[in-house]
Amino acid sequence: MKFLPFLLVMLMLTGCIGDRSDLELYVTTTKSQHVARIPPLKETPKFEHFGYQAELMRSPFVPPSRELTEDVVDTTRDCLQPDLKRRKGRLETYALDNLRMRGTLSEDGTVWALIESSDANVYRLGVGEYLGLYYGQIANVTPQYIEIIELIPDGSGCWAERASNLELSGK
Repeated sequence: MKFLPFLLVMLMLTGCIGDRSDLELYVTTTKSQHVARIPPLKETPKFEHFGYQAELMRSPFVPPSRELTEDVVDTTRDCLQPDLKRRKGRLETYALDNLRMRGTLSEDGTVWALIESSDANVYRLGVGEYLGLYYGQIANVTPQYIEIIELIPDGSGCWAERASNLELSGK
């Protein structure tokens, strides 16, 4: 009785042994009919050596000079130039494209514009205040739009005035 499970397993395994010639014939015909076509590898690109010359470039670990980060104004020239010594306004870090006029407020004849910035903050600005990246100063506030005079560098060290409008827009 101890050998009965062993004999049953051996008997079942003998059923797995048989003629496999049809299986081997199928495998050989399949291999002969399906030849793998591998395309040749592309030629590797030629390596071109780049000589890094750090002494000719600005170090990324040293802050850039003032001339690269600020508008340098030549005060010896007699032409239109912005006042760089004044304190910048709240909305002078936004481009005019990122600002929206949302309405106006008035009191005793003074009209203020309500300006919404791209981060959804609303500011109250009046005539003479600054906004935009190009030293834009508000020249006039109407219920439909704001007139802005911007100073644009002309490349020769002077600046030219450019008129822009910021129109009332709804959500």
